[in-house]
Amino acid sequence: MTEPAANRKHLILDAACRAIARTGAAAVRVSDVAREAGVSTALVHYYFPSRADVIVQAFSHADDLADAVAEEHLAELASGRERVERLILTWAGDDPAIRTNWAVWNEMWQYAAHNDAARAMVADSHQRWLDQVAELIGEGREDGSIRADVDVEGAARRLAACVDDWGRETLIAMRTPAGMRAALTAATAHELGPVPRARGRAA
Repeated sequence: MTEPAANRKHLILDAACRAIARTGAAAVRVSDVAREAGVSTALVHYYFPSRADVIVQAFSHADDLADAVAEEHLAELASGRERVERLILTWAGDDPAIRTNWAVWNEMWQYAAHNDAARAMVADSHQRWLDQVAELIGEGREDGSIRADVDVEGAARRLAACVDDWGRETLIAMRTPAGMRAALTAATAHELGPVPRARGRAA
């Protein structure tokens, strides 16, 4: 039975992410992706007309997989504060989708300097990341788990910057994953401040 086209495309994108993480976006070739996927270069070109298409869509694919992991981690949490804390720590986790995303994301920042399509995709992805953190901080202010005087946009940008910078350090073993988690826990506590006292009369 022939494998569905969507599965073949997914397989090629998975392979492209691994090849980019190992070889680098600037050096990776379509033949590298084909070999990693166990398919012909002709099949890769069937789904992705150019090398640049493979690279850019691989970045989007890695982002989608990592976002799905993050959303799963947040689904059962009750407060905005808990969701902010979990989201930030998710990016210091050991899930394969998160680790692959770090490697591909680091490559894409450099590749985007010389490719307009990649630059637009990186800019859009980064803005969605900032918006996600800000939205969760806003939810925390609304539900009372984060103080009302916390600067939503400022705190979101600073926390995102901590994740981005320390994640790159961890990627090249300048910081351990445990060290990254500890640093992010401290940064999140600093930005969000103490947990507000419960409203109403104490029990």
